[in-house]
Amino acid sequence: MDRWNTVYFAGRLSTGVLDELRQLADASPDALALADRAFRLMRAARLAPTDVSVFTAWLIGFSAPRTVPSAWSGTVPPVTMAGRHRALDEYVARNPWHRPEGQGVFVDIGCGFPPFTTIETAKRLNGWRVVGVDPSFGRYLVYDKEGAYACYDDNLRLRYYQAGNFDPDQTATKQRFQQIFERLKPKLSGDEVADDDGRLIRDPLRHYETGNLELRGGGIGEFTVDGGADVIRCMNVFMYFDHPFREKALLWAEAQLRPGGLFICGSNWIDSVSSRYTVYRKEKGRLVGKEFAFSIDNIRPIELAPWYALHDDNLENLANAHAVGTIRTDTPFRRRFDGRLDALLANLNMCPRGADGYLGHAPAEMPAEERSRCSSVLASQLDDEGFVTEAVDVLRRSGRHAWRNHVGHVAMRPVTPPPLAPSSVL
Repeated sequence: MDRWNTVYFAGRLSTGVLDELRQLADASPDALALADRAFRLMRAARLAPTDVSVFTAWLIGFSAPRTVPSAWSGTVPPVTMAGRHRALDEYVARNPWHRPEGQGVFVDIGCGFPPFTTIETAKRLNGWRVVGVDPSFGRYLVYDKEGAYACYDDNLRLRYYQAGNFDPDQTATKQRFQQIFERLKPKLSGDEVADDDGRLIRDPLRHYETGNLELRGGGIGEFTVDGGADVIRCMNVFMYFDHPFREKALLWAEAQLRPGGLFICGSNWIDSVSSRYTVYRKEKGRLVGKEFAFSIDNIRPIELAPWYALHDDNLENLANAHAVGTIRTDTPFRRRFDGRLDALLANLNMCPRGADGYLGHAPAEMPAEERSRCSSVLASQLDDEGFVTEAVDVLRRSGRHAWRNHVGHVAMRPVTPPPLAPSSVL
């Protein structure tokens, strides 16, 4: 912790931040590497040590070790939640790049489970055929009495579970689901069985499919779109893989798309905050980058999401950090933005800046759901007050072709960002 503080922040991180980062003392190598990468991305984005909140440090120290693949026996956790892609659904519905001929076909690759985001997409694009695809789709779905769930495969192996935003005891949670599964499985004669403490469903996908929504098991390179797709969305997938994997995925998408079709990839979080994504269009048989965009909260985030990636060469993280760094070098804008953001955070009582000049923590009594929605409130207010347009103007003055896109994000013509500086600690 002290090396990170000294090397990346000139020894200026707050004691509260350092205390939270000490949770990483016994963390796995991939969790430590993720934290180190996050700090290097913060430097590239020109985030001051005083702007690293205690809440962000808590997310790095607590959440990162529980979400990296090593915590899930090497698998990628299919984390998802309702509302995550709401902005992207609106983006596709009104996009300036492509209009389907006849019924549109939308593929949500790596959609997660339960497929909340794909269900919402099918409702927003109700005239389209929508196909959700994910390798984590399981044969069995177990619910506990609180509504948390776990997926089991054909071999009765736990693939993944989701028990709220923060799970303090993963071992106990896994044991609880296993007990429910073992208790109910012998009683399962049809598709579903339940008791006072849980519920077991066989072949749960059929419960989610509707007239324009299909769900399929598989992943990138394992799924073929009959007749081609107009839009393929691949969100929160590439952050787990390196650039060669991305290049193979682009070739796969290129083969699946119809002429003029779009491939949208990147990452985001609850209510579409922490968004950063690239939009490619198929032109003359090749994918061409048309737009890179990010939400305004990325300019000084309190979430972990903008810094989350398992490899240094994640393109959206690099492009985001580079663009934010360019914006934050504009001193008049940075002062106006930071001053207003501080005031909004104080009004929300979320990570308020203390008398020492450092950003604080989330109140212990604040419900997790409310805490998770703060960045969404901030992004909406900052856009309403014109900060997205101001950020676009800063990028234009720096020589970038930039605009405010139709869902309120800072957008620009894609350029290859500089590589991330190598670790000086690990």
